[in-house]
Amino acid sequence: MSPTPPKPTPKNLKMPTLVKVDIPHKDQIPIWMHDFIEKVTDVPGDGHSGFRAVGVLRNLTSDDHQLIRYNLYNELVGVENARYRRMINDDRRYKEVSNALSYAGIGNAPRDKWMTMPDMGFLIAQKFNQTV
Repeated sequence: MSPTPPKPTPKNLKMPTLVKVDIPHKDQIPIWMHDFIEKVTDVPGDGHSGFRAVGVLRNLTSDDHQLIRYNLYNELVGVENARYRRMINDDRRYKEVSNALSYAGIGNAPRDKWMTMPDMGFLIAQKFNQTV
């Protein structure tokens, strides 16, 4: 019995290349995740940093963090509201996320207004088709 010949591959099929980037604080990120990181953005750590990072990844500036909050808040309370309520599955937690997203203060954001994961991560993925 002869061995099965390898399956032919189309010549125009390219294998994906992993983007290698410098990862600051990489000791804080599991090694298996390193190959999936496409971009690293350093933003001010003022309580708006998660929203600033999303803005930069959306090709906005880090100063557009309020626009990101606004878009995520509208995603949370919009047409798909019931789906997010079921996903979060905790009315108190849902209100905390909603409250954090509706913050529009000046200066450093208080801790209860920071981006939290995974609750806001899912909103980001749904609204912007991007993971953070």
